[in-house]
Amino acid sequence: MEQHWQKQGYLFLASQNISLFGTMVTGYAITWYISLTTNSGLWLAMATVSTLLPQILISLIGGTWADRYSRKWLIMGADGSIALLTLGLAVMWGVGLRSLWLLMLFAALRSIGQGIQQPAVSSAYPQLVPENELTRINGINQTLMSLSTLLSPMIGGLILANFNLYWALMIDVATAAIELLCMTKIKLKIVKVDEAAEAIKQHEQAVLTGLKYLFNNLKLRRLFTINALAYLLMTPATVLSLLLIQRKFGATVINLTLQEILWAGGSIISGLLVAKKKEFSNNERVLGIAVGGFAIAMVAMGFMPNMWLYLMTMFLAGWSFPYIMTAQAVIIQTTAAPEYMGRTFAAYQMIGSLMLLIGSLGLGPLADVISLAWIFAICGVLLLIATGWYLRAISK
Repeated sequence: MEQHWQKQGYLFLASQNISLFGTMVTGYAITWYISLTTNSGLWLAMATVSTLLPQILISLIGGTWADRYSRKWLIMGADGSIALLTLGLAVMWGVGLRSLWLLMLFAALRSIGQGIQQPAVSSAYPQLVPENELTRINGINQTLMSLSTLLSPMIGGLILANFNLYWALMIDVATAAIELLCMTKIKLKIVKVDEAAEAIKQHEQAVLTGLKYLFNNLKLRRLFTINALAYLLMTPATVLSLLLIQRKFGATVINLTLQEILWAGGSIISGLLVAKKKEFSNNERVLGIAVGGFAIAMVAMGFMPNMWLYLMTMFLAGWSFPYIMTAQAVIIQTTAAPEYMGRTFAAYQMIGSLMLLIGSLGLGPLADVISLAWIFAICGVLLLIATGWYLRAISK
């Protein structure tokens, strides 16, 4: 790897976060539109299915492509296609073709593109960044993502309150165009797999080979287990918090925006601390402690008697997230072999999305008949138990 990696590495980092910002503005505007229009856990669950299921189905194929073909062109092709879809929806919305089902279809088509794009993006970082800088870069990435989480709901809420979805969609199109322009300057070579790996591919499908590789790696197997349990049990905080705040404190854009701002504020501060740290001595231990912290915050969320105490729990949950995401990314980037990197990230993202989908299908409709406070508390306690298992497993 070149000694002067910063130009390429930081340009790639910036391009992906610019695109992410536009995607998040659109995502918040759409989710809030559905939530404020329906006030239904079932509709939020359906929106989650539309967003996650296509990505789950395509992600392993996307990971295989990321290990075989140019990651640069996969990223550009997927993001360009998503931008065209977004532009098409904006035009239809602008001429009055508006329905919740149209938003569901749009979310599903975008999800396919993201299932192809994300494994290529995640597996590109080790090609551009030295191993001893991966924690710093992932920490900066989490900080920028948190900053987008802070700004995007404010902008999405402002657009939704004063204009309509058309303008939120056009922001996504504009940021995608900037990202594509930046990507033309990035140099990413196709990963050269070794002869043994090529021999395996001649006899087995590449997807199944990747899954066998993951199963036989103890460190990755433990990571994927805690990742699956965490995404499943975090569903109340990540999907149903919109309903919790609406039902307890009022269904207003201001309340929804404050929630996202406090979450993002905690994430930004901790993300900066992660970036300053540069490296963790034990990424697995950091992951376990951070997941446990999130679980404690989630138990408290449902029982907060007023808006400001509730927002403090969101701040604490947001604080833990950069540690969780950075530790997971670095474990994969420093453990998985280069020729399996794309499939490893694809499986990681697929499992997380699948667990979130299962959680949404199970807990979304349940939230219309059972107290959300108890759903949050029970899932939080179960997540604490899972954290205890993981910390014991890595200490052996």
